[in-house]
Amino acid sequence: MFAKCPKCNAALDRGDAGSSERCPACGLIFAKYLHAQQGRPARAPVSHSAFAAAPGAEPAAHRRALLDWLLYVPARMSSVNYYGRCVAYLFFFIWGWRLYAMDVGDADINSSFMHLIVLPIHEAGHLLFIPFGRFMTVLGGSLFQVLLPLVLMASFVFGFGRSRRDNFAASLMLWWVAMSVIDVAPYIWDAFDPKMMLLGGNTGAESDGHDWQNILGDLGLIRRAHLIAGIAHKLGLAVMLYLQFRRRDSHAIEEDG
Repeated sequence: MFAKCPKCNAALDRGDAGSSERCPACGLIFAKYLHAQQGRPARAPVSHSAFAAAPGAEPAAHRRALLDWLLYVPARMSSVNYYGRCVAYLFFFIWGWRLYAMDVGDADINSSFMHLIVLPIHEAGHLLFIPFGRFMTVLGGSLFQVLLPLVLMASFVFGFGRSRRDNFAASLMLWWVAMSVIDVAPYIWDAFDPKMMLLGGNTGAESDGHDWQNILGDLGLIRRAHLIAGIAHKLGLAVMLYLQFRRRDSHAIEEDG
């Protein structure tokens, strides 16, 4: 963000989110200014309400406005931040791919560090959903381990409270969503022929504490456990790949100086 407006030299308030996009004194849009300085076509920054295109606008315009809002990146970014984010994306992609490559039937992901992160969240989900009845209490574990990173993602996308929008942080929360779905897949797979050791020290064949045996049994889908697990597993991969390639047009880079 500029300390002063490059056009009228007015001082800018760093704590004001609006001042990071437009000069309150002369109305200069900083994204247009930077694009002009770099010799590229100007593109105005997208406000939180940009996806609500004007009445009568073409459907394509609505979709483009929505995508611009969801995929917003700062017009001004230091090279350190830009390349640091590239390294972070590469790290999470490799880690995520290794988790995806683990055997679903053998539940290899249960020995991973990521499983240790989501396990207490899973167990907390059972407690949180107790007021909604038995079925939701059982489902709540798997549901909450996916919902929690989704809520955090929304907080970064919308910039709730005093925080600013941060789509980079939101994309990492989306990665967490993907890994949570992949983590659930072996549990679903195990429901048809339970062999996975549960927290109580028994398998689903020896106790009634297997979440997905209960869930799929109540829904009459126990014979489709492997199919549903396969869908969940591939869905997690699809979400992870989406966040890696969601933004192929340029981030504007301004060298530190």
